[in-house]
Amino acid sequence: MDRNDSVDRFSFLPDALILIIITCLPFKEAVKTSVLSKRWLRLWQSTGNIDLDENFFVKAGSSGETRATQRSHFVAFLRFWTENYTEPKVKKYRFVYSNSPDFHLPAVQHCIKFAVDHRELTSLDLDFSDPDWDEEDISVNPQTPPHLPAITLDKHAVLNSLRLSACNFRVPQSITFSGLKNVCLAWMKIPGSSLYKFLKLCPSLETLILRRIWNVGSFDIEAPNLKFLVLDKLSGPEFISVSAPSLSFFQYSGLSVYLQMEYNRTMTEAIFDFSLQPTWDEEGDPEMLYNLLSEVWSVKVLTVCSYMLQVVPMAENSLSLQPRLENVTRLVLKTQLHIQEYYGITFFLNSCPRLEVLSIDIGPKKIFEDWRPPYGMREHPFSSNLWYPACVESTLKKIEVKGFKGDDNEITVLRYLLKYGKVLRHLHIGLSKERGADGIDMESTYRENIQKLMDHISSPHLQVYVV
Repeated sequence: MDRNDSVDRFSFLPDALILIIITCLPFKEAVKTSVLSKRWLRLWQSTGNIDLDENFFVKAGSSGETRATQRSHFVAFLRFWTENYTEPKVKKYRFVYSNSPDFHLPAVQHCIKFAVDHRELTSLDLDFSDPDWDEEDISVNPQTPPHLPAITLDKHAVLNSLRLSACNFRVPQSITFSGLKNVCLAWMKIPGSSLYKFLKLCPSLETLILRRIWNVGSFDIEAPNLKFLVLDKLSGPEFISVSAPSLSFFQYSGLSVYLQMEYNRTMTEAIFDFSLQPTWDEEGDPEMLYNLLSEVWSVKVLTVCSYMLQVVPMAENSLSLQPRLENVTRLVLKTQLHIQEYYGITFFLNSCPRLEVLSIDIGPKKIFEDWRPPYGMREHPFSSNLWYPACVESTLKKIEVKGFKGDDNEITVLRYLLKYGKVLRHLHIGLSKERGADGIDMESTYRENIQKLMDHISSPHLQVYVV
């Protein structure tokens, strides 16, 4: 063996080069380098990539007393870090902390002040949300920690990425974030007018995520370079207008709201989830959703919820969208496969003449009692077998099912698709994890129910997979 193989080649590297290496490491791993040798003991303290996350110390599932002790250890680390950090320039800064007791406040405030003072930051992530907050209950808006100082970014012109959660954020007045491309705002009260002003300061914005923002009111999003947009469980808006000619991905989750999307050719995927909506408006909702689908005609992947399956067929044209969604090759249905959803299922199959992959995600959904069918069930293809969407026979190659139990409605829909799916190649069935009475394992029963489908297969090339 060459004697030189045992030489510590890192020992010959200058500190400046080692610091570059450390800065490329995740912060937690950079701290661990302090145990390598006396020389490395304090080198990590000069990293330009800082990640102060209480979850490194506070472990989920621990008792309240244990968590309090772990949080105290984290605050002690914060104090040690702030007293010893001397690097003048920082590239990335992330600080995650929740449930701050008053006696920890000085250390927390100091960490916030550090972020506000370092104007050379390219990435800033501050998260003071509580993991116990309920994301699904948008009727309750949690109180943003009142003792935290305001986040003012009037001097952070070189930011590239900004993530703020449960912060007291003030929209800057006299700065343009010319390089800011990624923004995520969550768990905050932000008026629509302030949001509009802020977006105007971000001409290069490419990714925008708004999650659990309340009192937002109606607002417009105008972003010429925006490519990725997520609006997740916002509270307060009645109208949202999106003008983003470069948009490729759009996701909306929450209550039914009037969405106006600018007609564009770049969108490839859209997700619509109105599952939190408790009621529906027969006069307005069907036509609004129908028009919304017309504005996302360019998508290749479309995900729709049970609410849309029940409501969209109530529009004037109840059979299919006009013009049709010619580019959609993958359709995802979030459904209970209730009879009231049948009309929506065939509506979307009719509207996607080039569909290749159909994903059916089965689970409990809100079924509206005041719903009425657009036409008689005897005329529906699942019952009459008198007609079928063209894509089922000519282009549909793969069906994916999640949560299969084999009840009558599931069997009805799948038999229909297998009977007319003449070019089907793959059927993937994921069994439900739901147990029976008294916690009985139902897997064997669910597997037996699959046999009810086998006599209705028309494609000679179909392969069936069960997991």
